[in-house]
Amino acid sequence: MRINSKRVLLTALPFALALATGCWRRTELAATWHEPNATLLNFNRTVAVFVTTDESLRRASEDQLAAVFPNTIPSYRILPNVANIDKGTILQELRKQGFDGAISMRVTNVSQQLTYNAAYGGPYWGGAYGFAGYWDNAWAYPYNPYYVTTTQIVSVETNVYSLAQDKLVFAALSQTSDPANVGKLVRSVMRHINEQLRKDGMIVMSPAPSLPSEADAEVARH
Repeated sequence: MRINSKRVLLTALPFALALATGCWRRTELAATWHEPNATLLNFNRTVAVFVTTDESLRRASEDQLAAVFPNTIPSYRILPNVANIDKGTILQELRKQGFDGAISMRVTNVSQQLTYNAAYGGPYWGGAYGFAGYWDNAWAYPYNPYYVTTTQIVSVETNVYSLAQDKLVFAALSQTSDPANVGKLVRSVMRHINEQLRKDGMIVMSPAPSLPSEADAEVARH
């Protein structure tokens, strides 16, 4: 649960731009890992951590995480000021409060992907293809035989820890195309995480998706 404020701050601006301009999303798990001989997760109390220097964004995102991961409480409720947390005692503090599991999420990269789409599909000659049809098609792309689309790719790292054993038990790197807002990004990533955990035999079933909440309205502004 180490928080690297410098790296998060560097990604804050492009991340905000991606969320402001995106309207379509598609999430893929680029890489996953779980501990050898992974067993069923049976945490009694899990803390959710979304690493960001934006406090309102952190709170809204952790609410989303808590809504889709079993037995989870947002970290801001017990650790309201992360700047004053002693990393040397954070594990002991969480254990004292009864936490035996943790799920953390942070944005690791925001990039742009350019796609060149060919507009010219080749000639067509036929009896029904008259001058009017040729004129309309020929002037559609007279000097630019392709068009370019830009896709925002948001990469997110998600880790699951056993606090009782102080070790990483599951990790995933996901990539989401043009997320509409942080709430939808978190839910989209967690749907894939839960599905992978189920395939790995680490959870029995995925939690039911949460209904839109006040958190959605808050994250939509970021």
